[in-house]
Amino acid sequence: MTHTLHREGSEDTLKDDFPFLVTPVKGINDKGALRKLQRIIDIIFEVGPANYGGYEKGNIFTGVTAEEVKKAINDRSRPRCLFSNREKLKEVLRRLVKENFGISITVSGLISEIERIARELDIKPHSINLSLGIHGKREYLPDEDIREITTMCGHGMVAPNLVKDMLLKVKKGEKTVEEAGIELAKPCVCGVFNQERASGLLSKMSPFWCRHTY
Repeated sequence: MTHTLHREGSEDTLKDDFPFLVTPVKGINDKGALRKLQRIIDIIFEVGPANYGGYEKGNIFTGVTAEEVKKAINDRSRPRCLFSNREKLKEVLRRLVKENFGISITVSGLISEIERIARELDIKPHSINLSLGIHGKREYLPDEDIREITTMCGHGMVAPNLVKDMLLKVKKGEKTVEEAGIELAKPCVCGVFNQERASGLLSKMSPFWCRHTY
């Protein structure tokens, strides 16, 4: 999976940003995978993700619970979540290795940090995918600071104008940065949007940001 690879930003803001994907493979290990997926979801919620989502129910910021997710999934479901804490990520990985489900787990993040965590847990990654950046007519893209937020949803569901609207509401005192971060997270069905990182970015951007009208 590559839709979580293209997050833009500095090393400082990406160091606590870990999208986490669980993927049974059709025709290989999906038959009878439901119980394993339900157990993996239990482990994820026992440790505590910053965000969680899936195609069946959406993400936790739309009000879905862990039990609702477990009832809605099937053998071919692909749970996704986000950890904003390194130690929580390590604990989930440690428990998954111990129970040996035989289902693909993909973790995204700074490659140096992921490699360090893998060494600490004595895990050898099966493969590594790297983002090669943006190519083409970059002048048509939103500003870099806006992209730091929008690229946290790899399917492009968080619109640049929504980020600008949240910035305006924060600037006017209509929303806190925490509330705005959650609003930005809601459209990302996969649950890999990091609302905590978004809140931090909004906090830095809002004092210097204004919307021009013509």
